[in-house]
Amino acid sequence: MKALVTGASGFLGRSVVRRLRSDGVEVRALVRAGRGLDDADVDIYPGDICDDAAVEGAVRGMDLVVHCAARVETTGKWEEFAEVNVRGTRRVIRAAQSAGVRRIVHISSLGVYAVPYDGVTITEDSAYESEGESRGHYSRSKLAADRVALDAARRGAPVVVLRPGLLYGPGKRPPLARQSFSVKQFKLILATPAYTLPMTYIDNAADAVSLAATADGTVGQAFTIVDANVPQAEYAALYRDACGESWRPMFLPVGMIAAAAWGLERALRLARRRSPVTYHQIRRATRCAHYDCSRAEHLLGWRPAVSVQEGLRSTFASLRAASSEAAPRTS
Repeated sequence: MKALVTGASGFLGRSVVRRLRSDGVEVRALVRAGRGLDDADVDIYPGDICDDAAVEGAVRGMDLVVHCAARVETTGKWEEFAEVNVRGTRRVIRAAQSAGVRRIVHISSLGVYAVPYDGVTITEDSAYESEGESRGHYSRSKLAADRVALDAARRGAPVVVLRPGLLYGPGKRPPLARQSFSVKQFKLILATPAYTLPMTYIDNAADAVSLAATADGTVGQAFTIVDANVPQAEYAALYRDACGESWRPMFLPVGMIAAAAWGLERALRLARRRSPVTYHQIRRATRCAHYDCSRAEHLLGWRPAVSVQEGLRSTFASLRAASSEAAPRTS
């Protein structure tokens, strides 16, 4: 099998490349200039998913396309996100289908789901987020790209959509919470202790990609890929143990902060200014949801091989090793 990975130099893309190579797949990496890979066995194809000619050239001769590329910054204009995440997805799928690619795996996000109330169970058949305009450009654009991918599948494109949780793993410090702040020996966490975090270890996500590349009966389907729905208090304890730090968690009053955001948002609206944080963003980030992965288990045969505890320990061990190697040596 020959596979193209877009965004191959990114956090998830690198793990996908390693997994496909271990499966014996010949990998081509579509990467922008200056974004290299350290795998000599990968065919580097310089280009940008915003360039029709580059995408068409990159997909030529491929059996599989894994579309990881996305603009993930938290700042920027909507047009920048729309060009990369929405039109870029449409461009990759269109070119892959025209080139006769047999399978396209599109990497989406849990942010496409609506979380209408606290404690809801989310499946792949749950509704899309309906208040995308109240969220950031990244979330809005990933929702639009998810729609593009599944609409293309309904029109005959061999697309499978994966929606991983909060990705973490070696090489990148994991998030402690959706929102957290450091004050002296405390970590201030904007969540209740029972709020659940949908964590996905990077290699577990790559396993899902490998399975989605060949599994029968999966075209046109979306799959939630979450290792575990971990209560925030439990996760904070695992996190602190893995990183070896001595801070204490402090959970902020979500209701009061949401009310303050509501007031600020309306006050700034009268002044025709956009609030840096909205009521919807806070409620969306603090409503507890359980993400059900039964479809991935049954149709893909996917189960997380690495637990959250193991994943955190491996991640922080890698960060300590990298820090030690980077430290200047004294004679």
